This record gives sequence, structure tokens and C-alpha cells, in this order.
Amino acid sequence: MDIFLRILMIIGIVLGAAVVLFLIFIAIPAIAGLFVDKNKIYDKDSKFYRGLFNVILSIGMFFCNVKVTYEGDEKMPEGRFLLIGNHRSNFDPLLTAWKMKKYELAFISKEENFELPIFGRMIRRLCYMPLKRDDARQALTIINHSAKLIKDDQCSVAVYPEGKRSFSCELLPFHGGVLKIAQKADVPIVVTTIEGTELIKERFPRRTKVILRVIDVVPVEKVRATRSVELGEELHDQMLKALGR
Repeated sequence: MDIFLRILMIIGIVLGAAVVLFLIFIAIPAIAGLFVDKNKIYDKDSKFYRGLFNVILSIGMFFCNVKVTYEGDEKMPEGRFLLIGNHRSNFDPLLTAWKMKKYELAFISKEENFELPIFGRMIRRLCYMPLKRDDARQALTIINHSAKLIKDDQCSVAVYPEGKRSFSCELLPFHGGVLKIAQKADVPIVVTTIEGTELIKERFPRRTKVILRVIDVVPVEKVRATRSVELGEELHDQMLKALGR
């Protein structure tokens, strides 16, 4: 009888855990998403949606069996900033947002990501911004909106200057224009690198080790004094060296 009760207890715990995970990953985000305008670019951050997103990321990374080593936090500036990094995988912004959650990041991302069920509305409400490729006018709008988010102290903004994922893991040329966000907002630029995210899918369910590094912070004085194209070239070279390329 005792064994039977223990078996029932174990089954109950497993079913209870399954219900909790369903609520966290599907039901609650889906209901919360109903209150998000899928056509709006938000200019105010939401503590509720950000907290929910961080919980989802924490559980998701646990089940993906990803171990992230985060280095260089002591270099981080006070106040808001523009963050840039290299881009190898769809996991890049998720892991960066998760490990740097105290900085309340909003990423500029390709517009297709905002059409994803549940997830698309969630990131939209966190002030993430959709970028249309090869649309210069819309890109300028996003740059101005990003600068306003920073100046209004809603969140810091993150962007990948390569403009797309590098499937070869080679660092692609930068679109220096995105650095104008920092110039318009008058804030420093946090330079990061990430390695290992490109292995998560192929290694799953085995553990994948990812390294996220803050390699430099460009002071606001230099941001003001340097043309965005020149600054982009300099940061590209710096990132290449940090990646050992």
C-alpha cells in the first residue's frame, strides 16, 4: 500500500509540474499577449512583461541545458547605454537578455520575429523593435525611437551591427549607422562578444557552454567625437581580436 501511495505521489508531482510548466510557457504568456497591440512600437517598458519574460528564459535555458559564463560585468557603465555584439544564433539575444536582465535590454530585431506566436507579442511589449531590411526610412525611425527609449530611461537598447546572423561564425561587416543611436542618446557603447550559441541545437540535450563577455565600454566622450562609420570599423576590429580571429 505504501508503495502504491508513493507511486501516486510521484505521478501527482510530475503532473503538477507539467501543469505549472504549461501555465508558464503557454497559458499565461498567451493570455498576457492578448493585451499587447501587435502593430504598435511601444515607448514604455513593462515590469510585468519583463519579469514574466525573465522567468520563461530562466526555465527555458535550464531545459535547453545551457551553461552561460558571463564575464566583464565590472566594466558596465552606470545608467543607460547602447549594447552591440556579434550574432551567431537565434539564442544570442535570449541569452544576453537573460544574463544581463538587470540592465533591461530592448533588442532591435528582424520583423519576422514579431510574427511568432506568443513570443512576438511578448518582445514587442518589452520595447523590442522590428527592423525591415533594405528600408532606409524605417531604419531611421527605429534609430530615433531607440534613442528616445534610452533618453527617457525606459531601457537600454541592444543591436547586432552585422545586421544578420553569421552562419559561418565569421564576423560580418558592420552597419555603422546603428551606432548613431548612442550618439543621439548621448550614452556609452557596451561592446560584447558571445561564443557557443551556434552549438546549442546540435548538442541538445547535452550541455552547451556559452561565453558572454563585455570586452569594452566606449565612453560617451568618444562616441560624441567619432563618426559612426569610423567608430564601427574600430569596434569591428576590436571584436575580431576578442574572438581570436
